[in-house]
Amino acid sequence: MTPMADGVFHGSTPTPDPSFETVLAEFERHLRLERDLSPHTIRAYNGDASALLGHLRAAGHERLAALNIAVLREWLGEQHQAGRSRATLARRSACARVFTAFCHRRGWLTSDPGLLLGTAKAPRRLPTVLSQDEAKAVLDRSGAGRTRPSDPRRSSDAQQHSDAQQHSDLQQRWDAQQHSDSRPYSNPRPRSDPRQSWDPRPRSGSGQRSDAPDSIAWQGSGIPASANATAMPIGTNASASPSSEEPPLPQEPPAPHGPRNTGAPLAAGDPRELRDTAMLELLYATGMRVGELCGLDVDDVDRDRNTLRVLGKGRKERIVPFGLPALRALDAWCVRGRPLWIREGTGPALFLGVRGGRIDQGTVRRVVHARLAEVEGAPDMGPHGLRHTAATHLLEGGADLRSVQEMLGHASLATTQIYTHVSIERLRMVYRQAHPRA
Repeated sequence: MTPMADGVFHGSTPTPDPSFETVLAEFERHLRLERDLSPHTIRAYNGDASALLGHLRAAGHERLAALNIAVLREWLGEQHQAGRSRATLARRSACARVFTAFCHRRGWLTSDPGLLLGTAKAPRRLPTVLSQDEAKAVLDRSGAGRTRPSDPRRSSDAQQHSDAQQHSDLQQRWDAQQHSDSRPYSNPRPRSDPRQSWDPRPRSGSGQRSDAPDSIAWQGSGIPASANATAMPIGTNASASPSSEEPPLPQEPPAPHGPRNTGAPLAAGDPRELRDTAMLELLYATGMRVGELCGLDVDDVDRDRNTLRVLGKGRKERIVPFGLPALRALDAWCVRGRPLWIREGTGPALFLGVRGGRIDQGTVRRVVHARLAEVEGAPDMGPHGLRHTAATHLLEGGADLRSVQEMLGHASLATTQIYTHVSIERLRMVYRQAHPRA
């Protein structure tokens, strides 16, 4: 390990004329270990650096020392002629500066040409947001009228048998828990267990959970959350072969008699519906990024204070509040939905897929697009659109810009200022109230 002029150990002793492949490998290591950037940023910067070195090689240069300001400007000019957006050019300019500075520190470049490179100003487009009425319509939509897709691989008799078996297994576990624990609503797992259950009861003044049964504990089945915390793979679904789509699973204990209607509207206790509703409520209530939502664990939720512990960009942790509708949706999902999807190896993730793993960003995006499509007149947007909407509605409601910045996790206040464009009505109202000649 060799210390350089900036006091950082940069790995092995630098070679005077490294290959392009070596440079890229060392650059990736620098981004990952020394700068601790996110995987998305590392992938983007690596791709840009590879494209830059490819351009250098296409110009007939096999040595890194040939990289200068003329080559950088020529490379960016080709990107502009190819129709790249100004935002893309700005990012690639930033990557070029990081890359040339890294190579200069390593001694591979005698000077840093990136210092002479300008930055293309990316246009600041106004984000598309939902109106408050549209946001309310999206979040207030119930499961009525939405149908569960039928599963052609299983007959209704097989589904009925599997559902009945699931109900029997859950009931037996609950009966055993009743005999072994004098506190039926206590959490049988220690807090350190990654598959811990959700305890929806508020704490008493002593800091302990109250023993009073909560009204939301597994409605309709008599099985509270503690019984489901120990849920293992149930029925035949735990061993089902994986497929590219989420297969419909038994969602809640069915009635003892009568076949399942696979084309019936989704019930209010359907785990997928409960999960989707909770995700939408949190996205709108907190304005968090989709990656931050997927990274939430059960322990990140503080029900006493109605706050979330969110790990944002640059591994920066922040505390974000949420309201009662989001809390009710979380309670419903964690008590009546999440336990049914716990499998062997399920970790502490707050939101799960039907196979018991942590939910991925693609699934969240599909859920948001599908829910918005059900509201007439609502613009099509992804989870980031709900982030824009939350910030805009906060400002419209009177929140100050600094508080919104803290809630969203923006490093710069200038990033948050873009949301002030929709607060023109509030600005006009303040003007009429304050200006003497309004």
